[in-house]
Amino acid sequence: MIHSERITILNQKDIRKQHYVLYWMQQAQRAEFNHALEYAIREANRLQLPLLAVFGITQRYPDANVRHYSFMLEGLKKTQTELAERGIKLSSALHRQ
Repeated sequence: MIHSERITILNQKDIRKQHYVLYWMQQAQRAEFNHALEYAIREANRLQLPLLAVFGITQRYPDANVRHYSFMLEGLKKTQTELAERGIKLSSALHRQ
């Protein structure tokens, strides 16, 4: 169950049913105990669409170094496996700034 106080509607636009529901993974880089992910799963199920998770990687994350990125990417490998077990594909996007 997702508590209503965890949900913030950011606009009043109608939901356009397309080919999938996109979950933009950012802060909570995990497949469990992730309220935003659970909400995305609920919406994908409601719309009868597959869920695609995307994690955006930027080269300019404040104070990050190679060690930080290595740690993060290792964790994302585990997350990718755990999401796959739930039928969710995780992709990543590199943002060059």
